[in-house]
Amino acid sequence: MLGRRWHRLIRTWLNYPDGAAIPRRQFFGDQVKHSNDRIQDPLELFPEGTARDAAGRLILGGCAVTDLLEQFGSPLYVYDEDAVRASCRQYRLPLAAAYSNSRVIYAVKAYADLHVLGLVDECGLGVDCVGAGELTAALEAGIDPGMVTLHGNNKSRAEIELALDAGIGQLVADGEDDLSFIGHVAAGRGIRAPVLLRLTPGISAHTHEYIRTGELDSKFGIPISTGQARAAAKSALADPGIELLGYHAHIGSQIFDRQPLIDNARKLVEFAIATERETGYFPAVISPGGGGGVRYTLDDAGLDPGPLMTAIGSAVTEALPDARRPLLVVEPGRSLIARAGVALYSVGTIKSIPDIRTYVAVDGGMADNIRPALYGAEYTVVLANRQPGPPFGTVTVAGRYCESGDILFKDAQLPRLRRGDILAAATSGAYGMAMASNYNMALRPAVVFVTDGRSTLTRRRETEADLLGLFPQSGEG
Repeated sequence: MLGRRWHRLIRTWLNYPDGAAIPRRQFFGDQVKHSNDRIQDPLELFPEGTARDAAGRLILGGCAVTDLLEQFGSPLYVYDEDAVRASCRQYRLPLAAAYSNSRVIYAVKAYADLHVLGLVDECGLGVDCVGAGELTAALEAGIDPGMVTLHGNNKSRAEIELALDAGIGQLVADGEDDLSFIGHVAAGRGIRAPVLLRLTPGISAHTHEYIRTGELDSKFGIPISTGQARAAAKSALADPGIELLGYHAHIGSQIFDRQPLIDNARKLVEFAIATERETGYFPAVISPGGGGGVRYTLDDAGLDPGPLMTAIGSAVTEALPDARRPLLVVEPGRSLIARAGVALYSVGTIKSIPDIRTYVAVDGGMADNIRPALYGAEYTVVLANRQPGPPFGTVTVAGRYCESGDILFKDAQLPRLRRGDILAAATSGAYGMAMASNYNMALRPAVVFVTDGRSTLTRRRETEADLLGLFPQSGEG
């Protein structure tokens, strides 16, 4: 235990007044000291192999962030290609070892460009799409249509027809109306649509309400507890436009306890067994989704992919009634891509309000990462262009957009900053660029992939011409 004298010294160094609580973690240069006196390095939240050079510059995939911004501009999203490949292996191999007839699929909604879709395809993963845009991108990237799944709680006729014409592996019926409409469109074309029923298992995932999807009161899925799921299965089996492949359920995202994910897999098998007793039908596919949490801060526990995949594969094996082994499809979600991505911003204006707060404005914000404003998401941010040194104090990193809620990193412990400094946000690979917008007619950033000291532009920065091109000129239809 530290004595009072040391506490006073720490308060003086960190600029904390007497009586104010010292947060559980404090930055010591690039290190964080926890209450158990264990020193951790924030760089462990970045892609494996991230380091600093002698000048203190952050090195991602062998590339200095200063060089990347000089070449591609700021703000910039950077993905470590080796980290993406490693993440694919960390999920696919343990699942295959625990349950051989299995498939891991990538949630395109987490982040999509043709390069990353090609990477996951090379790694043997399928893809999970929502809407015509993601489906078109997956097909353009050369992914085998049989490895493609189409989700969506309100699919249009055009989306269903696109999926059927492409011959994708499965469409997920999100409700009874959706199921009926898929069957109607398919029958009108003289074919049967391969369908999974999305079920609501009634399992509570202890996560933010915006990303819970498995409870009874949800816009997603068909409830099991009300009998609607059983009725939907019977309807699907009787529909001439539907080929029922199996059952899917997803209970949420950013889940740090693996037990609900295991329970979800078991619940699907139990439903399959009960429904077989009434209909004689047993599914060819069981898809318990995913949703394992990732570490945005050093306080987050995260879920190790290997033990999680082993546990889910074992749970399904144990729950199955006999030697039949339906295809087990797992969709890890953000945890497959989040750590591989880093967001880079440049510091602009700095505003200090005595005894209140210091605001550091950067050249990005809610237009390229809406998550902090949408549901209070936290990130770990570090100074990236020089040696960080000791923390100057608590600052709030604000975006440049015309909203008071445009705050990227609240109460961040950072060294003294100056205009032109570069800040790097870890674990930015999922739902940043994917949810980016043109608010304030902002231009969405570029994206680069790095590996072995090489950088590849995979999405160019938008231009004003791109935005103006959306508007018909005078006299045009």
